[in-house]
Amino acid sequence: MVPDPPPPRRWLTAFWAQFSGLLSDMADTYEYATRPGKPGLSVIAFTGLGALAALLWQLVPGYVILLLIPALAICLWQLTRVPTYGIKMSDQSWHILGGYDDLEVPISRISHLQIRERGTLQRISVMIDDGTEIQLPIDNLPDHAGLKREAEQRGIPVRHAA
Repeated sequence: MVPDPPPPRRWLTAFWAQFSGLLSDMADTYEYATRPGKPGLSVIAFTGLGALAALLWQLVPGYVILLLIPALAICLWQLTRVPTYGIKMSDQSWHILGGYDDLEVPISRISHLQIRERGTLQRISVMIDDGTEIQLPIDNLPDHAGLKREAEQRGIPVRHAA
């Protein structure tokens, strides 16, 4: 009796499939994500506060405990809890990153992508087949030409309204 071969390692298979072109569905995903604020400046502020706390600990530890330790904790909390905005489009669904409210919409339920322009104001919405409108955060989206192109490649019509 011949023993069964060991099960394939999924991560290794996925890694090598990239090179051979076997995972073509993974390349069809469009993703754009952004975070408000400047993370580099936040890291510099956290590092500066940490250095100041270490320096002042030798001179006035009470001041560090009362003021700088809570400031470091708040800075670290804000650094880790900043929401992510954006959109991820695959052939099966759209994942809308709305900060703390993420939403996944199957592509079969999307009626169309609606773009409204009033002067300099633009509003982009995903219209669901039951009439629900999901407004996308305009400040955290890619350029509109790229968004329209990606929607049309997935068979979603794009409509312009005034």
